[in-house]
Amino acid sequence: MARMARQLAGTGFYHVVSKGDGGRLIFESDKSRLKYLTLLDETLGEHRVLLHAYCLMGNHVHLLLQDPEDELSAFMKRLNESYARYFAWTTGHVGHVFQGRFWSGPIDTDERFLTTMRYIHANPEPARICRAQDYPWSSYRAYTRAPSITSAKGHPSVEVQFALSLLGGVESFAQFSRSGGNYPRPFPECAMKGHLSDDEMATIAVNLLGRDVLTEIRSMEPKKREAHLARLSRAGFSKSEIARLTGLGKTSISRALRC
Repeated sequence: MARMARQLAGTGFYHVVSKGDGGRLIFESDKSRLKYLTLLDETLGEHRVLLHAYCLMGNHVHLLLQDPEDELSAFMKRLNESYARYFAWTTGHVGHVFQGRFWSGPIDTDERFLTTMRYIHANPEPARICRAQDYPWSSYRAYTRAPSITSAKGHPSVEVQFALSLLGGVESFAQFSRSGGNYPRPFPECAMKGHLSDDEMATIAVNLLGRDVLTEIRSMEPKKREAHLARLSRAGFSKSEIARLTGLGKTSISRALRC
């Protein structure tokens, strides 16, 4: 099957995600995370691509990139190949490190840019790792001008002024960051699938609906169940993910969601 062409953004901004092959971990230690950030910084210096936000999770990476000269594919190819060589050398891993080509979603408005940035920084929260502002492996602290706690060299080359100018400064950034919800994906129509583990999805669903609701949803009357399924759908869960979370069949879910 031919590979689908990457959807281009007229603005040059993209939300980019690289996932571990088969959902496997791509970071097994803080040393490997530091190496990825070093390679990220080096690759930024070799291409006319700007970094506006990042977050390193266990089995995937989120980047918010600006690509004014259409170098994104070459940039990501070099970055992922460089890290894959390091990972294979240090772990003895044989085979693919990343799951196919990176995913990229175009960002076409200032509002979407800010919402994506907030979502990227918030990734540790639904996974119950820590608050966004306390996570050492994202660009959040670069925005608040807090010292890097991961490297003596400081933060990677993050362009913070564009977002801060839209929001009105550091205090407004912190307030905006706190105002978001813990969603599995930044937007319901987002084409990125499966970057959360089942445990992470379950945690988000419990926070959204409550453990009792999630446990009893199969035995609820249809009308009552529909409202809860609609909340999961609005939060960005696909029908397949809702089926895995609730144990309901896809047909029942489609009927409840009228789609």
